Amino acid sequence: MSGCGPQGRAEDPPAVRADNPALTALFDADQKARQDHHLDLLEGMADAERLAETKAMLERGEIRSAADYYRAAFIFHHSREADDILKAHVLATAALAQGHQDAAWIAAASLDRYLQGIGRPQIYGTQYIQMGAETTRGAFDPDFMPDSVRRDTRVPPLAEQTAPPLAR
Repeated sequence: MSGCGPQGRAEDPPAVRADNPALTALFDADQKARQDHHLDLLEGMADAERLAETKAMLERGEIRSAADYYRAAFIFHHSREADDILKAHVLATAALAQGHQDAAWIAAASLDRYLQGIGRPQIYGTQYIQMGAETTRGAFDPDFMPDSVRRDTRVPPLAEQTAPPLAR
């Protein structure tokens, strides 16, 4: 059967899929590294290692629960490669499809970051870059996405968006 509808599969429903504890540890390390908004060369290398481990888990089918997809999305989102960032968006979408509503923001943010990575303006306004002493969004189309969609994807309305603290 072909078409665009859902295809049934005989495996565990999302609600009973166990979270991957090794991925949880990678996610926790990823988030801890970002608490002070300062990433150095060593942390960049640790990001690459976490990403490689997460990619291997994904290839082996070890990322399956909604929380796993959510956590993996963040790790892929921190890559510098556009394809990895697009994969972050897909993983966040999978988390949302399994009912993990906290994945809404990372789905929007990964799309913005992917668009930046391919030279297009972001549409939600979630991504900031540091240029010298200034923090900016870079290319951004604020009219592409209405605030009602930003709200529903857990992105603040334009008037409430603020840049993160400058990296030290």
